[in-house]
Amino acid sequence: MKVRCGIALLSIAVCAALLAPAAGAAPALKRCDLGAKRALRCGTLTVPASRSDPSLGTTRIGFAVRPRSDRRRPSLGTIFATDGGPGYASTAAPYVRSLSAVLAPLLRRRELVFVDARGTGRSEVVDCPPLQRGLIQEPIAVAECAAQLGPRHATYTTAETADDLDAVRAALGVGRMYFYGDSYATLLGQAYAARYPERLRGLILDSAYPGDDPYYRTLLPAGVRSLGIACRRSPSCRGDAAGRLGRVVRRFHAAGRPTDPLIAFLLGAGTLAPRSYLSLDDGLRRFLRGDPRRLNRLIAPGLPGHGDLAEFSYGLEIAVECNDYPLLWDARAPIGERIRQLGAAAQRLPAGHFAPFGRREYLLSRAAHLTNCLTWPAPPAAGLEPPVPPGWKAPRSFPTLILAGELDDVTSPIEARQVGARFPRSRLYVVPNRGHASSIYYPFRSPAVVAIRRFLRQN
Repeated sequence: MKVRCGIALLSIAVCAALLAPAAGAAPALKRCDLGAKRALRCGTLTVPASRSDPSLGTTRIGFAVRPRSDRRRPSLGTIFATDGGPGYASTAAPYVRSLSAVLAPLLRRRELVFVDARGTGRSEVVDCPPLQRGLIQEPIAVAECAAQLGPRHATYTTAETADDLDAVRAALGVGRMYFYGDSYATLLGQAYAARYPERLRGLILDSAYPGDDPYYRTLLPAGVRSLGIACRRSPSCRGDAAGRLGRVVRRFHAAGRPTDPLIAFLLGAGTLAPRSYLSLDDGLRRFLRGDPRRLNRLIAPGLPGHGDLAEFSYGLEIAVECNDYPLLWDARAPIGERIRQLGAAAQRLPAGHFAPFGRREYLLSRAAHLTNCLTWPAPPAAGLEPPVPPGWKAPRSFPTLILAGELDDVTSPIEARQVGARFPRSRLYVVPNRGHASSIYYPFRSPAVVAIRRFLRQN
C-alpha cells in the first residue's frame, strides 16, 4: 500500500508510525514556540549514547518540525538543518528565525526539520558550568568537564551525530532528504553523506571546511588577505592595510604587549565582513597616529563565559573538537609529552607562514584555539570513528552546493575548495564581499540566499 506522507500538523505522527522502522515508536510531537512567525512541532527521539558500546545507555535527540504551509498539494521534499559551532542549538530562536527567512519562499511546499546535535539545545545539552561560565582556568575546566561526562565523554562525535540525524529522519518517515549545514555542520553533512548517501536528495554546505588540517593553516592568511581586500574596495580606506597590521604587531612586540587580542579579533572578523575588517583598519590607523583608544576598544576582552547554554554549549564544542579534530600532538601521550610535541609542531611550518605573527606566537595563542584539548582524556583503546573516512569520495547520486564567503577567515574559501574535491557532483559558489555563513547572519541581504534557493528549486 502506498502512503502519501506530507508533513502536516496533525498527520506527522500517523505518517511516522506507518513508515518508521519497527524497532522504535514514532516520536510524539507537541506544539512549540521557538520565536518564529509560526509555531513548530517539537519532539525527542531516544538513541544509543554509543552505537558500539550499549553499556553507556541512551541519550535523547531533540528536533523541531516546521510543516509546509500548503497542505493541499504534495510535498516537494523535506529539508533537515543543523547549526554549526560545534555547540550551537539548531532549535534556538535566532537560528530558527534566520534559516526560516533564508528558505521562506520554498516552505509552502517543503517541510523544514531543525535537529539539535547531541549535547546541544534540546538534545541533553552538555552543561559544564566552570567551562561554560569561564569560572576557572580553561585547561582545568576542560579536564573537569571530561571527568563530569565520564565514559560518555567519547560519545560526542560527528559520526554519532550523523547516525542521530538519520534516526530522526527515519522516525519521521522521511525517505530521501535535503540537508543544510553551516560552519561545523558542513563537516556533519559530509559525515552523513559518507554514511548515508542513498538518503540524500541534495546537500548544502554553507561555509564548508574539510576538518583535516591540525594547523588550520589557511585561516590567518585568509584574514590578512581579506583585510587588504576590504580596504582596497572601500572609498574611506587608503594604503596598505596588511602593512599597517604588521607595523602595529611590531609595536606590540616592542612594548611587550600580548598580541592574543589582535589575533582573536582578526580571526573573528570573517563573520561580519567586510565591516569588521574596516573597523580593525580604522583602529590600526589611529593607533599608528598615536591614538590607541579605538583599537583598545575593539580588542578589549568581553565578558567571561560563553553565553546562554540554551543557545550554545561550550562543553559540547570542546568535546567534539577534542574527539574529532586533528591535533598537533598524539592524543594518547601524557600531557607533558603533548606539550613537547606541540612545541615541535610549531617549528615544522615556514617561519613566515602566520606573518605578521610568529609561528609559536600564533599556534600557542588562546585565540587560535589549537591548545584547548591538551588536558582532554586519551581516546578509548578501540579508537574513535573519524567524521569522514580518509580518502572518501561522494557518489554522484546527489548534487551538492558548497558556499564560501570571499572574505571568510573562520572557514576559508581554500578549505571550501578542498571539500569540493570530495564531491564530484558539486558546485562551489564564492559569495562576493561576504564572510562566514552570510546567509544566516544576513538572510535578507546575502547573495548566498539566492544561490541556496536556486539550488533547491532546481534539485
